[in-house]
Amino acid sequence: MDLFEPISEEQLDLALQLKALVQDVVQKHPELRLFCNDWTYVRYLRARSWDLSKAHKMLLGTLQWRLETRPQEIVWAQVEKEAETGKTFVSPHADKEGRPVVMMRPRNQNTRDEKEQVMFLIYCLEHASRLADEQRVGKMTWLLDFEGYSMRNAPAIRTSLAVLHTLQNHYPERLGQAVCYHAPTLFSMTWKAVSPFIDPITKKKIAFVDKGPHEEPEMSARFHLEHIESCMGGRHQGMLFKLEDYRQRMQVEDAAVANSIRMLEIHASSGSMGSDLSDASSATQYGRSPSPLAMMG
Repeated sequence: MDLFEPISEEQLDLALQLKALVQDVVQKHPELRLFCNDWTYVRYLRARSWDLSKAHKMLLGTLQWRLETRPQEIVWAQVEKEAETGKTFVSPHADKEGRPVVMMRPRNQNTRDEKEQVMFLIYCLEHASRLADEQRVGKMTWLLDFEGYSMRNAPAIRTSLAVLHTLQNHYPERLGQAVCYHAPTLFSMTWKAVSPFIDPITKKKIAFVDKGPHEEPEMSARFHLEHIESCMGGRHQGMLFKLEDYRQRMQVEDAAVANSIRMLEIHASSGSMGSDLSDASSATQYGRSPSPLAMMG
């Protein structure tokens, strides 16, 4: 199921009910209005098999987390140290399904602070999520390049579990697929530790591409090889990550997010903010398309 597939009338009614249940808290905080586009309610319901009570509990947990963590306010200057080696970045190219690709290279690990590492990953998830909504695909792809993976650069199990908790609880229905490229035997220890905590549906989205004759067809089935570096069997010469280019790209994104929040705060202070989350102030600041609830309701 893809995030932007049509939903049934019954599912639409559940989405409208969930939307109504959280309006009191959402209306009080402009930054939550930015997060709660109408697809948000669909995502949380799908993550809980369309159980309204469970979806409501999950969404309230995320709203509280966003008020405390304020992920939309993380900016490049706070994460540049984490980002400078290109260990994690959002590729300028989508996969074959049009989903943004979050590229990860553990060998480029350059820090040990768990809090800073998790904050940086949240920054990347926020960016990829906005791109996914703008492109009306709703989901992202993770591409993990395990060449050079070792005990020296492997993340702590505690960090991996913290990342998993954040992804599953606060970014539901965002992962389209995760491709593990040339995962070594060493990684099996980490996988063994974290896999029991991975949701079964999420686990089905994780694919391993091993060395061998099937490597190229498996990669080409998921990605445009001209957008994959030659070191991973692609046709792109050189590196996709260039620090200065990426810095500029992220700073432009940071400015756009800050402007969106300012606009919502102005609307809120003027008392002109209505209850429909599909209005221009909340739905189009990131280039989002019109909301499905507005179109179907």
